[in-house]
Amino acid sequence: GAEELEALAKGTAPKSGAAFVIPFREHGDEPETISGGYRQHVETTLLVAVVLRKAADARGSGRLTEADAVRDALEAALAGWTPDVAANRPLALVGTEASPQANGVTWYVQTWATDRWIERKP
Repeated sequence: GAEELEALAKGTAPKSGAAFVIPFREHGDEPETISGGYRQHVETTLLVAVVLRKAADARGSGRLTEADAVRDALEAALAGWTPDVAANRPLALVGTEASPQANGVTWYVQTWATDRWIERKP
């Protein structure tokens, strides 16, 4: 959550625009057992967190402009992309949050969803 992002910002002092991809949550559907094999569909979500640093921007307009540019770049790169066309559904945007922290730092975080399969042949 926000506390972990603040600790990351303090601990690593990333530059404005630094991005982090964070595995977030997986949820498995009911598995199928067929002829001794195993198959399970897993919904996967990941976070892409980008640090925005604008210490002299007390009103936040600079961060808003930078957040819009980051949003556009992330969506252009990730919307519809898949690590493996045969195995994964294309990435889809789930939501976006901004988390202001101390010292002019704002974390811009997008949540993306895809899926995968766990399979074991008999």
